Amino acid sequence: MKNNNSNTKLILLHPYIQKQGSSNKLWLLAFISFFTIAFLLTLVYTRESTTGKPTAAGIIAVTGGGVGDAAPLPTTVVNTLLHYASKSNDSFHMSYSELKPISDVLRKCSSPCNFLVFGLTPETLLWKSLNHNGRTVFIEENRYYAAYFEEIHPEIDVFDVQYTTKMNETKELIASAKEQIHNECRPVQNLLFSDCKLGINDLPNHVYEVDWDVILIDGPRGNGPESPGRMQPIFTAGVLARSKKGGSLKTHVFVHDYYRDVEQMSGDEFLCRENMVERNDMLAHFMVERMEENSFQYCRNKNNSSSSTKASVS
Repeated sequence: MKNNNSNTKLILLHPYIQKQGSSNKLWLLAFISFFTIAFLLTLVYTRESTTGKPTAAGIIAVTGGGVGDAAPLPTTVVNTLLHYASKSNDSFHMSYSELKPISDVLRKCSSPCNFLVFGLTPETLLWKSLNHNGRTVFIEENRYYAAYFEEIHPEIDVFDVQYTTKMNETKELIASAKEQIHNECRPVQNLLFSDCKLGINDLPNHVYEVDWDVILIDGPRGNGPESPGRMQPIFTAGVLARSKKGGSLKTHVFVHDYYRDVEQMSGDEFLCRENMVERNDMLAHFMVERMEENSFQYCRNKNNSSSSTKASVS
């Protein structure tokens, strides 16, 4: 009976529709389609709410619509990362006492934080993770290793650079930079257009346009007289920090392996002892302030420069 009644109703309705013309047909189809779509959306929303799966709108709401607004890493996560990084089996990894100061600065850095690192090291992925809301760029001397590392870790931004210095030329290069302090080696400039022997001028253009908040120098090699040494990165970091156009007035500059003569001589001359915040045997922490364009003096206190030191370089 129920089936017959249903058929009868359908037969009675059919002639009614035919009499209304094509316009009424379209209105009816639109009406039915609207409620069908509304029903399906309600069903999907209800299922996602029940299972706890986030919708696109929910993701935007949580992240604030952009990477820069994402929440910082929880303290427990940071401490865990530092713990396992410092326990690495790699012979050249940093100790906890070296990792902690850099981590503390990155955590306090305004988001998004701009972090420039010289050298691909066992800590590379750690630095990227600790600065997960910001921009982290790595500079590596070995172009093949840089390409390989970027291939297996596509989230890492690496640029290779060809260093033109040697450790046994340190004194001569520092003396040359001091002679050119009013020209090619001035403290405030865009190194992209500089011919200073200690300046790095072959990086992508945008690297020179970024106001770097934190710079870490842990490369290139400095283990022999023919090695490139870290004079160029130290000088370049000093110029980038003094030449900032915006952002924080001061740039945190960390130099690893600061027990060595080359790092100390270059650091004293271009980063300045007066700017040193702290130091242990392996890591030195400087805060270098932005300077006016017509400034032609790296250190305010000339007695703090390496010109007064007697360090020797083999």
